[in-house]
Amino acid sequence: MKTMIAVALFVTPLLLGGCGKKDDAADGVAPNGFTPPQTRAPTPIPGQAQTTPITAYVGKYPHDAVDGVGFFDRTEVATGLVEAIGDAKMRETIRGRTGPATPIFTIKRRDGMRIAAWGCEQHNCSDRNWTVLVDPKGSKTQVCYHDADTMGAQSEWYAGGAPQRRADPCPSEG
Repeated sequence: MKTMIAVALFVTPLLLGGCGKKDDAADGVAPNGFTPPQTRAPTPIPGQAQTTPITAYVGKYPHDAVDGVGFFDRTEVATGLVEAIGDAKMRETIRGRTGPATPIFTIKRRDGMRIAAWGCEQHNCSDRNWTVLVDPKGSKTQVCYHDADTMGAQSEWYAGGAPQRRADPCPSEG
């Protein structure tokens, strides 16, 4: 009995020691001053360069694999997203699988053809949607993002700098 009381007296302060303490992780501050690394554009592993043309994705959904690789997993598309949009949360929204998407399509722009992937928020497609436009050579990526709550009838276009707000809707097919 005395042993149980001694254990209880020893363990109780340990258990209560964390009560009422502020959790730094909940505030977005990592313990011990850890700073996560900066997001870098992906690079293919030597010998693993993408050989399938990006045009092979036209008519397929963004998460359909072509030769084992999804559209957003292609190096030039993933790199283009990182370079165009600095916000990791927005990139994940665009890459995510939570909302509807249409098959990838081509769009003719003043500066040439683009491969385009369109998606939207589940049950809110007209008010929150996005389009990723990639040059077939993979050298230029633009992203259009529309959120009616914060942008009204306009959309924001990303291409590596500060977004430009335009009256253009995000392009879609259909």
